[in-house]
Amino acid sequence: MKYRGIGKNMKTQLTSIDLCILAKELDKILSSARIDKVYQIGKRELKLKVHVSGTGYRELIIAPGYVCITQFPRKVPEKPSPFAMQLRKNLSGGFIRGVRQHNFDRILEFLIEKKDGKFLLIAEFFSRGNVILCDHERKILGLLEWQEWKDRKLVVGRRYEYPPEVKNPLEINSSSFKKILGSSEKKLVVVMAIDMGLSGVYAEEVCLISKIEKERNCNELSNNEVDILFDFFKKVIEKIKGEEIKPMMILKEGKPVDVIPFDLRIYENFERKEFESFNEAVDEYFSKEEFAEIQKEKEEKFQEELKKLRGIEEKQKRTIEKLEKKSLKYREIGDLIYQNFQVIEKILRVIKEERKKGGSWEDIQKKFAGKELGGIKIEKIDKKGYIILCTPQ
Repeated sequence: MKYRGIGKNMKTQLTSIDLCILAKELDKILSSARIDKVYQIGKRELKLKVHVSGTGYRELIIAPGYVCITQFPRKVPEKPSPFAMQLRKNLSGGFIRGVRQHNFDRILEFLIEKKDGKFLLIAEFFSRGNVILCDHERKILGLLEWQEWKDRKLVVGRRYEYPPEVKNPLEINSSSFKKILGSSEKKLVVVMAIDMGLSGVYAEEVCLISKIEKERNCNELSNNEVDILFDFFKKVIEKIKGEEIKPMMILKEGKPVDVIPFDLRIYENFERKEFESFNEAVDEYFSKEEFAEIQKEKEEKFQEELKKLRGIEEKQKRTIEKLEKKSLKYREIGDLIYQNFQVIEKILRVIKEERKKGGSWEDIQKKFAGKELGGIKIEKIDKKGYIILCTPQ
């Protein structure tokens, strides 16, 4: 069987399975942690600075496609956004009492408790992503972005409604497994990924280890093939439910393409980097990519600024060249004036005397134009009194 699509595109969002395992880790680390400050980084990312007893301050990142406790520092804005200020007002000083996944969906909930009340911070990781602040009755107090679908609306003042339920693969037994496959004419991998809630790569893994072609239509499968599929489906589910995980980042030609909580046969020919926890793997996978994007933007801005500065430099060079030429020209003129100063002074004195006698510039032009005095020829005298002289050089 060929799986050419695997590893082709980089993962940009955590799957429901990823979030299921990550929620367990975050719950262990963050339960009883105290929220210090909340920051909004850019348009769609939040950073919660929390104090974990016995550990110290940690930073929780909630972004459109992922969530993790990070070791990579993020630069925070000097002025907090209105939503960040609202979160600080309601959550600062509060304690995280639990982190849970809602119904195996790509939704995590942070249960927060303060002296003056209980709050629910809901993070959605599908579509454009969103973060919603609710009171203990799920009334929306604030949110990152107002959103509306045909079956639900996220606006302040309304009760938060969950999206339509997705299939929870952890609850699928042999009977429901056979029923789902038997009632569909779609391709096997599509049914397992969507109708059973496994998501793409895990659905492909079940097909691979079962040695059953993923492109087969479900209604073509024999009873024996369905039994084989269910056996391997259970093995993947047991890994999700179990405590034993083997987090790793999958690399292709040195570049990260996926982050997974346990080993998958589908990636057996890929490079891998293992981690102590799934949170660490998620953090490095997404944060490094994010930092690379930031660095790329900085480099592009630097190159753009450098291009502008080089343009200014070239312009200044041309201006300097022009000024140097003018300077040389004026220096030559100055030298000529200096060399012929006495004669020029005499010409000016003669013309001034003519003006004192009442001579017009026109009369003076007729009288002196073309004549020489001390080797200097008077070329022209105009109506405004400008005098053009021609030296021997």
